[in-house]
Amino acid sequence: MFKTKIVITIIICILLFPQVTSASIIHVVKKGESLWGISNAYETSVEKLVNLNGLPYKDVINPGLTLLIPGNQYIVQPGESIWEIAQRHSTSIEKIKSANGLEKNILFPNQKLAIPSSPKKEIFTGAFMVPEGEKANKSLLKQYKKLISTIGFFEYHPDSQANLSEMPGEGTVKTAWKRNLIPYATITNLSSNGFDDELAHQVIGNTDTRRKLINNIYSVLHENDYKGVIIDFEGIKNNDRRNFNLFIKELAKRLHPVGMEVSVSLPPMQGDRYPDYYSGYDYKTLGKTVDSMFLMTYDWHWSGGPAGAIAPLGKVRETIEYAISAVPRSKVILGIPMYAYDWNIDNKEQKGSAYAQEHAIKLALDHGSVIHYNKETHQPWFRYKDKNGDQHEVWFEDARSILAKYRLVKDYNLYGMGGWKMGLSFPQAEQLLREEFKPRQ
Repeated sequence: MFKTKIVITIIICILLFPQVTSASIIHVVKKGESLWGISNAYETSVEKLVNLNGLPYKDVINPGLTLLIPGNQYIVQPGESIWEIAQRHSTSIEKIKSANGLEKNILFPNQKLAIPSSPKKEIFTGAFMVPEGEKANKSLLKQYKKLISTIGFFEYHPDSQANLSEMPGEGTVKTAWKRNLIPYATITNLSSNGFDDELAHQVIGNTDTRRKLINNIYSVLHENDYKGVIIDFEGIKNNDRRNFNLFIKELAKRLHPVGMEVSVSLPPMQGDRYPDYYSGYDYKTLGKTVDSMFLMTYDWHWSGGPAGAIAPLGKVRETIEYAISAVPRSKVILGIPMYAYDWNIDNKEQKGSAYAQEHAIKLALDHGSVIHYNKETHQPWFRYKDKNGDQHEVWFEDARSILAKYRLVKDYNLYGMGGWKMGLSFPQAEQLLREEFKPRQ
């Protein structure tokens, strides 16, 4: 009888206070903190924090910098609220209270909290790769082997007569197969003018040229043993909406019978023909034909425009909600930016530059910049002055913002997610991917 009571008590405690915790917690550096002090508080090492977060230095951190810290518990900092901690970890106040047996929202400095985890989800994960030298290619494939399911080799493009360009590094496709990474060829409408809407019109607007392009795509896939194709035609105009639909339909008709797949990269839309400058894209019609759709939910602020959030969480969510209203969610892949943008805000004529998240962090640390977090867009940013005295504004992703996007993939039960691009080092994103997902092989 006594043993029965103990068992019942244990079961009740488990139900009321489930001790399911994440593999890492997210700490935001406060003024006056050091890596040594933080590592000591969390009973880990400076070296582990440096490696896990891709930090350039062991003795320099700035206020606002986020750190992934291994372990089961978060240590409450002075002035922090349970709402703030829940937001940072993309969970809810109620889940934190339940995991810790709390009745009220009141927290105390140095209080230890278990952060509820989210069940690991098996999904498709992919990334684009721009082949370089053979040694560099093999190194990238080895680095990403356990993180992704597929690779989009970037890129081939047609001329006005639908002849496809060559792509250096085609031999890497065989290496990808050997590492159980499924290769796809990416076909773009790039020209010397960038993504070229007129080139797209020339190759898809004429029946014979369109047929020739489809045959040439098939030849590239067959000769190089690609599993399928990713069509990344950007800037399609409204007058080519029907032509683009026909192109994708006819391409699928050519490839599907031989077991090849068709995926399409699409701009972020929040409704049919909305925004109107993306009205050349028809989610619903394309979704009936393709095997998957890669939503490019980024570049709301781009290098040629004013500084701002690259992938605001609210806009990303709106795009997903429209997409799954038009297309089965089992076909939807969420595109995630793995880069930062740096704008010279004192020189409006100078375009912004893109680089890896790790470089953004190094710049912030080198200039002693405080890192801010925009609670409306859920993205971090900072400012610094260059050697000429011009002020720059940098927007990027960190552990907080990337975790929020990962959770959208789970919340909406999407087919998967993909990133632009391999080689842009982002250790926090890689670690969180390991914790949140199991790549589908």
